[in-house]
Amino acid sequence: MLAFFLRDLQSPGSLLRLSIIAILLCSIVCGIIGSYVVAKRCSYVVGAVSHSLLGGIGLARFCQLQKGWAWFSPMLGAILVALLVAAVISFLTLRKRQREDSVLSAIWAMGMATGLSFIYATPGHPQDLQGYLFGNILLVSRQDLLWMAVLNIIILIFVSLFHKRFLCLCFSEEWLRLRGCHVGLFNFLLYALISLTVVMLSQLVGVLLCLALLILPAASAANFCRSLPPIMFCGILISLGASMSGLLLSYQYDLPAGATIVELIAVTYLLCIAGRFLHGKIRPTIQKGD
Repeated sequence: MLAFFLRDLQSPGSLLRLSIIAILLCSIVCGIIGSYVVAKRCSYVVGAVSHSLLGGIGLARFCQLQKGWAWFSPMLGAILVALLVAAVISFLTLRKRQREDSVLSAIWAMGMATGLSFIYATPGHPQDLQGYLFGNILLVSRQDLLWMAVLNIIILIFVSLFHKRFLCLCFSEEWLRLRGCHVGLFNFLLYALISLTVVMLSQLVGVLLCLALLILPAASAANFCRSLPPIMFCGILISLGASMSGLLLSYQYDLPAGATIVELIAVTYLLCIAGRFLHGKIRPTIQKGD
């Protein structure tokens, strides 16, 4: 199986090389931003953003094929909608004091409905729809990789500049406010980084499955790590290992790559939970024996 994979990887014009680069780029931000999501307990935000991306993707495809706007790529449409959603969530939940679950539910439903309307109004919608919902990592283009690299750099720059403030936002928002920091601004920045990460992950596993890909690696690492930097590092390794293994299995056995990757990450998460449970049971027994 590995020899077959490596042979195709070395062949001229192989799409596997682009897929592996995409996995590397996504795994880095997945482990980092996913740790913030787990710490802040805002996974529902990820779900709302990921499903709303379908609206931007559908609009972009409609404008490309019906209006002739070749420059308006689905990735660009997804980025614009992701930033818009981050701004709306931050504004309505902080300034207008709206219930966050109500706002996210509305965005979730509206994004999906709008995207489906645009996709079904565009020629060739059945094939496009499946690709957008569940992704196809083997169809990642060089232009997509360029977008992903730019997003990766932007995310890493903001994380390096404002990590301490994001950390306070996740664990002690009131302390950040007492320090005189603009909580609303940093809340928007964190949601914007989460949204851009979701855009990247949607290229791998589609808008329906990127929720699991973003959260489960960090959640798995959180079972054994007590601080955020180790959770980020282990989350990157888990995401990278599961994604590469999923790509290998899907390529060999003709399985959907996105679904296979998410399945492996979910199994890893369950094994980490079981390992933590067993560790909690065995450790007191050992201590009593000593």
